[in-house]
Formats: sequence, structure tokens, C-alpha cells
Amino acid sequence: MLNLSRLHLLHELSVLGTISAVADAVHLTRPAVSKQLALLEEELQTVLIERSGRGVQLTPAGRRLVARATDLFGMVEEIEAEVAAANVEVSGEVRMSAFGSLASSIVPLAVKMLLDEHPQLSLVFTELEPSEGLRAAAAKQTDLAIVDDLVSAEALANVLEFRPLCVDHFDVVVAAGHKLAGRRSVQLSDLAHERWALNQSAAAYHTFILNACYAGGFTPKVTTSSRNMAVTLEMVRTGGAVALLPRLGLRHVENDPGFAVIPVDPVLNRRVFVALPKGTAKRPAVAAVLDALTLAVGESS
Repeated sequence: MLNLSRLHLLHELSVLGTISAVADAVHLTRPAVSKQLALLEEELQTVLIERSGRGVQLTPAGRRLVARATDLFGMVEEIEAEVAAANVEVSGEVRMSAFGSLASSIVPLAVKMLLDEHPQLSLVFTELEPSEGLRAAAAKQTDLAIVDDLVSAEALANVLEFRPLCVDHFDVVVAAGHKLAGRRSVQLSDLAHERWALNQSAAAYHTFILNACYAGGFTPKVTTSSRNMAVTLEMVRTGGAVALLPRLGLRHVENDPGFAVIPVDPVLNRRVFVALPKGTAKRPAVAAVLDALTLAVGESS
């Protein structure tokens, strides 16, 4: 009889790409995962995995099995959601992730709503970049991942569904005493000779900003790179840098007399989505989180 736990490991491998990543995700050792996958091949008398350089890849038979398993696990999710829907009280644990600007704006509002309305609901939050969140949702390491369209999700479209959440605009942030501070809008070319604060570790965001600057006819001179927006803003305030940042992450800055937040002309924006494993949106707890996120967006706009 087909072992579903081992089949799940193969599915995880198809998403995460390496046995080490699967081992971390399911809290097993690498040899234990390898052994379980070998037993799955033995059960089916079929080669499912083959070595490729330093890593592994699925054989055609492995890919076909994963495709069928995706449908199977989706059906399981639907069954679990139907059973959970019979419980009128929203309870249980929901794991969610979001990237920085949403994590500091929309998510806290949604969490407060949920804790007030559903005290039996347990929420676990992790900050993840969009690409990380997509992989975590596909591997079911998180129940909902807030992501954006700066990263491609096409390869995971067969295991994830996407709910549109909002559109986020990018604004220029300068110190209050900067020569551009009084402008009602700026073009990116106005910043061609400025020193930039730009998070280079967020690959998709970094590439998006660079491409926008290239379209404006220049390459930004990056003098500060930090994952922490507070550091970026302090370098803008005191270090003379400029930054191009998502508006949703600037709520606390707009009323700070030390900064000027200036819209960009033409507008730069990104679409924000909630990614979740197919079938899970029917779970009452997950549906409640989706509703709260939508309400939080409305309150913050």
C-alpha cells in the first residue's frame, strides 16, 4: 500500500529542491529522509529520484507521481476544511508569513482584529521575503504567505492559490532638509546623483528598483544596504541618503517631521497577494485570517 508520509516527502522535495531542505522542513535528519524516499521507490519498484551534480532531481516517473499526489493532498485539505467548518467556533492554529512592509503595517492590524474576535484562535507569524513565503506555503510550512508580484509564482501555480490583497505604491523618502523635500512629486531621474539606501539582500525588490532606475537613465549609487528599514530610514534622516520604499511600510514616517515622503511620477507599484495551499481557504480559521487581512487593508488605506 502506498505510504502517504513518504509520498509527502517526495512532494516536499519537488518544491524545496534538496533533501537537506526537506529534512529541515519536516524536522528529520537528511539520512532519514533519504531512507524514506528509498523505501518509497522500493514500494513502487520505480526510480523516482536521480542524482544531478551535487543535488537531486525527480525522474519523469517521480514528476508524474508528484502531479497525482498534488491532487490527492488537495482533496485531503478539502476534507479537513469541511470537517473544520462543522465547528462553529473559529479555533486552532494558523501560521502566516509576510515581508517587511506588510509585516509592520497590515499584519499587526489583522492580528489585533483576530485576537479580539476569535480568542480561541492561535496565530503564529514569521517574517519571510516573498520568494521564501511562496516556498513555505507550497511546502505547507505556513498556512498563508503574503507575497507580491515582483517574484514569479508560475512554477507553484499547481499547488497554491492566490487571493489579491492590495496594491502598494513606492515613494521617495528624503530628510526634511533635503533639497527635494518640498516637491509634490519627483521623477526617478531627479535622484540620479544622490546617494541611495537600498536593501540589496531582498533580491526581487532590489532588481525591481534597479530596473526602474535603468529606465530613468541612470544606475543608483548605493552607499547603504540594510535589511532593517529602521536603519535605512536613519541613514536617510542623518546620513544624507535617499530611499525608494513601499508606502505601506511608511505609515509611521508620514507624520515624522524629520522626513519628507514624496510620490514618484510616473507611479511605481506592486500587487500584493495572499498565497495559500489549494483547498485550505475553506478552513474556518484560515478564512477568518483572510477576512481580517482584507479589513486591515481597508482600515490602513
